[in-house]
Amino acid sequence: MTGPSNGFEGLLGDLLKAMGGTPAAAWFDAAKALAVSVVADEHESYNPDPVARIKLEELARVVSLHVAEVTGDAVDAVVEPVTRAAWGVAALTSWRPRLEPLVASASAQPASSDALDDEHADAATAMLAKFASSMGPMFLGLQVGSTAGHLAERALGSSAFPLPWPDASHALVVVRNLDQFAEDWSLDHDAVAAFTIARELAMRAVYSRPAIASHVEALLDAATAAQMSMQKSLLDRLGDAEGVEDLSRMLGDPEAFVEGLWGHELPEGGRAHDALNAVVTAISAYVDEVASVVAAKILGDAARLAEAWHRHRTGDSKGAEAAAAMFGVDLSKERVDLGAAFIAGVIERDGFDALGRLAASAEGLPTPAEIVAPGLWLARTSLPSLDGDATS
Repeated sequence: MTGPSNGFEGLLGDLLKAMGGTPAAAWFDAAKALAVSVVADEHESYNPDPVARIKLEELARVVSLHVAEVTGDAVDAVVEPVTRAAWGVAALTSWRPRLEPLVASASAQPASSDALDDEHADAATAMLAKFASSMGPMFLGLQVGSTAGHLAERALGSSAFPLPWPDASHALVVVRNLDQFAEDWSLDHDAVAAFTIARELAMRAVYSRPAIASHVEALLDAATAAQMSMQKSLLDRLGDAEGVEDLSRMLGDPEAFVEGLWGHELPEGGRAHDALNAVVTAISAYVDEVASVVAAKILGDAARLAEAWHRHRTGDSKGAEAAAAMFGVDLSKERVDLGAAFIAGVIERDGFDALGRLAASAEGLPTPAEIVAPGLWLARTSLPSLDGDATS
């Protein structure tokens, strides 16, 4: 691959010209485009007809009353049925403020390929080094877009990734995934819809408390910064001796953009990660429990539905793993099981009502030590200073 007539070298040059020297400004468009492409097929426009949409809205009103009764919190949120593509774009929009600093950092990195110092480097390799430096933000956007797209393939609602969303007034429900989940587990569609809506509203009830949302956001900022610093550099990968071949393969296969780039191993220890995951694990498990209780009130028996949901959460999900790796959130089966054990331990010792302390204030969220010892959490949160603190 040595002459200017080489097709791939020409493609690199065309891309650089097309970017106009401002790839950092286009990363989000690239992310959205790839997210949509991941879920694109002949059924992507799948959305409920007007009658089904009205039925979903009516069900949401019934569910919201039960959620308010169970949690003590009235949640004013519009349940909005969406496509997978729309969910993926909404997720990217919610992540964007947190990812912008990383994109800015990538765009500021100078080309540092050792290949440029090699007197034997050919024109294509030199072009690649320039391309890698200029396109760092674009490739990061493609990583993030692939992550959102794969997550959208399985997400039933916004709370599939259990972090605060900027727009808490709309609870997104992915109708195609909801229908697929009901079919896969031979469950009643309305029952699955009720359970999903209950999770969405319960999650919003927790994050509607400013102190809790701010606390989780602060932990997330710290954990994300630490996690991003551990990711394998795109520029390092693209600047190696085999970069031209790798990039050619990537351009021909969008899925290859994320291959090996997000490390799925979370760092051992680390106060930010430990604190964040204790909180997210507890909140997710609490929301699951609320949804199960609400579903049981509506259906009479929701044990089979709750079990199906647990297996869905702990099943293989490329999107969930990649999103977890981006933000330093552990969504593994072990953490899901740990959260369920924590909730069960609290209920066994002090009843369901004791869980209200978890969602009442930031001080009620468990520490890393408490998430594995519900008795410790109960002892601390029963102190007078936390009693009645339900407005934080």
